[in-house]
Amino acid sequence: MITAKQTITETFIHLLTEQTFEDLSVKDIVSYAGISRSTFYLHFTDKYELMDAVRSQVNGRLLQIYNEPSAAETINLKICQHVFRYRSFYRQEFSDAGRIHELTRRFADELEHVFGDEDLAVFAGWGTIGYLVSWVKGGFAMAPREASDKLMKILFADWTANLADTRERSN
Repeated sequence: MITAKQTITETFIHLLTEQTFEDLSVKDIVSYAGISRSTFYLHFTDKYELMDAVRSQVNGRLLQIYNEPSAAETINLKICQHVFRYRSFYRQEFSDAGRIHELTRRFADELEHVFGDEDLAVFAGWGTIGYLVSWVKGGFAMAPREASDKLMKILFADWTANLADTRERSN
């Protein structure tokens, strides 16, 4: 059985596909959800508190993916599928540099627990979120599987393979 709070959050995420957060009102949310304003206000004080709750929930799910036992390919696919599933939210989230920075910091912190190496976690965290931001801002030009495959290619690239050629050409 779905609760009123779940209905509100799912409606909110859906409505982000149709309008920006700034243009979205509590009236829009309750009208679409078929609930009263008092029901909305039983759970949230305003749309900003609702956005914070959705951010915590959706980003929390993203950060939890690394804690699930899976192969690297599966983890990246789950991440891409998650971002695609919540694309309306991530379009909004990734339009704000401060939110990108905060999520990247949290992602890198999570990866440090996974990898046990701060430098690797920072590199992988910023690279992964940067790639996802590019994918989102590019309008999801690729399916999640293709985005995941390209992310894996980047992660396992030999960064030194063409270094000698590049140095030779620059001299």
